Amino acid sequence: MISKETIGDIFSAISHIYDRFLSAATFGRIHSWQREMIGKMNPAGNWLDVGTGTGEVLGKLEERSYDGLMVGIDISESMLRVAHDKCPGCHFILSQAENLPFKDGSFSNLSLCLVFRHLLDRDAFLGEAGRVLKREGRIGIVDVRRFGGTGFILFLMRRVFFPLGVLVFGRDRWNFFIHSVENSYSVEDMCRFLEEKGFRLLSVKTRFLGAVAILVAVKTA
Repeated sequence: MISKETIGDIFSAISHIYDRFLSAATFGRIHSWQREMIGKMNPAGNWLDVGTGTGEVLGKLEERSYDGLMVGIDISESMLRVAHDKCPGCHFILSQAENLPFKDGSFSNLSLCLVFRHLLDRDAFLGEAGRVLKREGRIGIVDVRRFGGTGFILFLMRRVFFPLGVLVFGRDRWNFFIHSVENSYSVEDMCRFLEEKGFRLLSVKTRFLGAVAILVAVKTA
């Protein structure tokens, strides 16, 4: 199994091009997916963005003059440096998703954008998410999902886009992205994981021809 240190190193190495790559790979739609998720969350209260990367979600909150403390965590120092420059009014901490350094009931909202499938211990994370969220706190997830077209996406990544991916990211890093798509979850699985940990689904949408899922759930336990 790939280690957290390796994942952190991979994202640190691409922090300077990550935003441009993600925008190009989604034809700019990543921004509308993030805003759609944000629009279904609680309108105020402390917000934790897990695997915040370059801080795009928190940056969009800051643009809205969001009423609450905005905190992002990540395991990549380089990503956090980019995020801090982008969102100076936010707070960023080097931390792991499975061991959150916050008190119980600290947050009204918790988000993950293109992170859920990278978690090495999904159950530990969801336990921590439930702990740091207030009752009626919400969790929002935007991620690539496993669906009928996943095999075709993998074919494109392995055959059509492989030379470009290697040129831009390097072979090992591009293989990591292929592996992450292979390990993506179906919407049904993601919903089940949340429900088993005391969350009730409020909204489940798919976008990008079914390749991307946007889920929002509320803590009930």
